Amino acid sequence: MSQSRSVTIDEIGYPLVYVPAGPFLMGTVPTPYRKTDHEEPQREVTLDAFYIGKLPVTNAQYSQFLEAKRGHPPRFHDDPRFNASDCPVVGVSWYDTLAYLTWLNELTNGSYRLPTEAEWEKTSRGTDGRIYPWGNEWDVSKGNFGEVRLKRTTPVGNYPGGVSPYGCLDMGGNVYEWCNDWFHPETYKYSPAANPGGAADGRRKVIRGGSWVPRGEFAARCANRAAYEPTERVHNVGLRVVISAAS
Repeated sequence: MSQSRSVTIDEIGYPLVYVPAGPFLMGTVPTPYRKTDHEEPQREVTLDAFYIGKLPVTNAQYSQFLEAKRGHPPRFHDDPRFNASDCPVVGVSWYDTLAYLTWLNELTNGSYRLPTEAEWEKTSRGTDGRIYPWGNEWDVSKGNFGEVRLKRTTPVGNYPGGVSPYGCLDMGGNVYEWCNDWFHPETYKYSPAANPGGAADGRRKVIRGGSWVPRGEFAARCANRAAYEPTERVHNVGLRVVISAAS
């Protein structure tokens, strides 16, 4: 590969979709079901335009980083339930994802990063406040959820019926995805209405999207918030990349 030019993410097999600038509804309205308190209050949030990965990063894509940097392999790289080349990489900590993105930016002369949870949620639900990426009704056929009982990851893009309004796949089910934000249960009460970036510090990092483990109907909601400590390397969390449109 020539060192005299940038390569694009498409050249290493990672297409991006465009999410335009503008407002969307973030969070959940008060209700006795299908929510947790830290999803409130629902409010209008405005974001700048950005590009986001159409699919989660796969084992094949992550292996390019490992080969180039001789880094530590994902925790479950020898487990046949999770290590197929076209399945999303799991067993990577939040810090591992930063190392991957640093390598990716060196390779492409780019400015790729993790999404904020606001960017992730807008990509997942669009501007109509829908409950799931595909609409408002739960449908177990739209993704790899615990209710499917596969007990493993599946190839990315394997459930086209679960596509989000902007054309992204696997935003409900298969694997959760790391976001850049520190998690705080009351973030929505004080965060800015324009380009919120989450709490200033914390103990855990936000994950979004649900996964192949149980509770799919609840966890796959666009507004669902969960979190892990940034050192955790678990079997149902991966990553998706973002780049600001102005970059």
